[in-house]
Amino acid sequence: MENKEENDNLEEQVGSKANTEVSKEASESSETEENLPDQIASLKDALLRKTAESENLRKRLEKEKDDAVKYSNKSFARDLLSVLDNFERINANIDSVKYKIDADPNLKAYFDGIAICEKELLSIFQRYGVSRVDVSAGDIFDHELHQAMCEVDDDQLPAGAVVKVFQTGYKYHDRLLRPAMVSVSKKK
Repeated sequence: MENKEENDNLEEQVGSKANTEVSKEASESSETEENLPDQIASLKDALLRKTAESENLRKRLEKEKDDAVKYSNKSFARDLLSVLDNFERINANIDSVKYKIDADPNLKAYFDGIAICEKELLSIFQRYGVSRVDVSAGDIFDHELHQAMCEVDDDQLPAGAVVKVFQTGYKYHDRLLRPAMVSVSKKK
């Protein structure tokens, strides 16, 4: 009989625990049902943020890839600028020996060939997006395009104006490849 009483007692305890657990689950279920719209809104917001983040990442990577392709020849173009500088030096000094060039047809043909090579190099640069930075004496100094090599006292030009261009500057597409080397005026 004792076993029967113990079994009845045990069944009562198990029953009351089961009832307690069921009532807990029911109350949690009702709380979950009440929080369901908030959870859905929170998940929608998280999904939208992740989607926007992945779209921004995709766009940024695409722009970086396009820039890498667009500016891939930058160092090569910079290296070729020295060749173009040499052509400019030749042309700058031709006037001093013009009378000798006109007298000798072979010399004239030689310098004509140099002029043709320079024009070809300039057309190739233009085709690939390399262009000159236009600057001349009297222009206002622009720190984004010019590099000041020295300051010169000059009362004829306003302070901060370009006095002389020592070396031509170049751009590669929309980026500066090499600044123009200039002297800048200052007031006495």
